Formats: sequence, C-alpha cells, structure tokens
Amino acid sequence: MADRVTFTPGSAERIAKVVRIVEAGNRDGSGLPTAPRFGESGRGSVRFCSWTATWAHSDTATITFDAAISRTATATNVILGVGPGDGWVAKKGSSGWQLIGFDMTEQPGYASGEIQLFGHSSSSAIAQWYSVTTCEPSTQTVPDEYGWFY
Repeated sequence: MADRVTFTPGSAERIAKVVRIVEAGNRDGSGLPTAPRFGESGRGSVRFCSWTATWAHSDTATITFDAAISRTATATNVILGVGPGDGWVAKKGSSGWQLIGFDMTEQPGYASGEIQLFGHSSSSAIAQWYSVTTCEPSTQTVPDEYGWFY
C-alpha cells in the first residue's frame, strides 16, 4: 500500500494556484518538452545482456539481450577480457553495440561469503575472481612458475 501524502494549507494553496494557471492556459500549445525515455533509439540504447563463451578485450561476440527483448546482436568488448556471464550492460552507439558495464557478482566464481579480488593472471587476459583467503583463483588451481596464484 502506498504511503499517505499530506500537504500543509500553504502547500495546498500553491498547488491549487498552479493548477488554475495551467487550466486557464492555451491548450493549442505544444506542451511541455520531454526527453527521450531511457533505452529509446535516437541517442543510443542501453540493454542488459549475456553471452556463453570467454570474450577478450576488443573482440566481437554475439550477445543475447534479456528475456524482455529476447534477441541477439554483435557487440565489441571495450572493457576487459571476461568469461561467460549475465548482468552485463551493452550500449548501442554510432559504431554499433559495445559492452560498457557489468554486475561483478554475476561473474563465474563469485562467492558472497569470501573476500575476493577481481583480476587476471599473467597467462590470461580473461578476468576472474580470486580468493584472498586461499590465495588462488576460483578457476585456476595451479600456481605460476614462481609458485604464486594471481
């Protein structure tokens, strides 16, 4: 149930005055200017998307838009190399669709109960979650040539 809204007598008078001015105005006018709604074409569109394979920085891949749109497009990754995932944001601009943002908690290996870092190893440009507790990545269990986990 919506919260009840109350006005002071002075506020109610100011609102009533504005309503009377608007009602007395020229109805043949163009009305108030409005900006395009979020996601409308013209200035670019922003949509949630996902994909099913690793995606290197600057490469293109086929993305699937959320269930409400239910279609695919080709996009360029302008952020960082990533594994498959949901919760990403793509923007359509003058040069086509581009990956522009993401929900890091939707990436493979994320564990809400652990302290983790998000980065990549020296042998792979694909970003992943690393456990601070165990000092190893969530997807890599073999240390590098120096015995370190990145």
